[in-house]
Amino acid sequence: MYEMIAMELVGVESKKRFLGARTYCRFCETSDQSMFGRRTNAHTFPEGLGNKALFSLDECRSCNEKFSIYEDALCKAVGPFLTLGGVKGKSGVRQTGRSESDSVIKHSNLGERRNINIRAKVPDVNMVVSQLRSDVLKFRIPVTGDMFVPLYAYKALLKIALSLLPENELHRYKKAKESLQAENIQLFSELRVGFSYTYIGNAPPTLGGALIRRREDNTTIPYMIAIFHAGSVCFQIALHSDDKDGLVPYTGELGFIWNSQLYKPDGGYLPIKYSVPFQLDWSSLKPQFQPFEAFDLEFNTKTTEGLLTPMIRE
Repeated sequence: MYEMIAMELVGVESKKRFLGARTYCRFCETSDQSMFGRRTNAHTFPEGLGNKALFSLDECRSCNEKFSIYEDALCKAVGPFLTLGGVKGKSGVRQTGRSESDSVIKHSNLGERRNINIRAKVPDVNMVVSQLRSDVLKFRIPVTGDMFVPLYAYKALLKIALSLLPENELHRYKKAKESLQAENIQLFSELRVGFSYTYIGNAPPTLGGALIRRREDNTTIPYMIAIFHAGSVCFQIALHSDDKDGLVPYTGELGFIWNSQLYKPDGGYLPIKYSVPFQLDWSSLKPQFQPFEAFDLEFNTKTTEGLLTPMIRE
């Protein structure tokens, strides 16, 4: 049904790597060499999601500045996961929620131990959902979070996908590239995102992007699907080509269950399995709160271990 045509992985120990060449910008197609900045100017994956090693040489400074707005929206959309997971962006681990808002999640380090501080302005009785066992409590923690523009967050994912696209496929995505050049341009009335997560706590220090392409034409499945994972979160979108998706409906679910592997310093790999995807529509230009209204915390009072499960916003 599908074949893998591109994949890039970034780990905590990864050395700097560069994609593309500075012959022209793959997004706006300028060939003016003065439009390109330092080699580490354009991050292939957002720096705010932990990428400090993979860069795109074929992205000019002007496009990079435009895309920073989209990447900021994507980071805000999954802010609680970044805070709880301790993902270090450009300015360290981000705080979720403004200090004066009804709920705030902060990350800090106490020596070699990570510390998560959660403050919610709700009566304590509403925080405790149940006592599962004598030593296990279950809390529901509301999250006000940050406002983000869904269309911008979608364009951040689209930009990542186009950054990985092989040169011989770029000509099929002229409309997609044009949509990145103006903030208010959207390709379709519904822009579906499949969102999944893995265990939340210490986020796996790995990022990855992959493109899978269908093997046959004359079918109603998307020609290309892009999958991107960063720490505890994973996204998938369908890339609607200009010429290969005539039979494909613009709506539909993205249901790939994605697995990854984390290299272990002592040898071997730790498997990472993401959840069944939530289906989100990120076509709106209207700012809204990030997609998760609360987290359920199961806390063992004896071991102090906890398990966090996100609750999607209605």
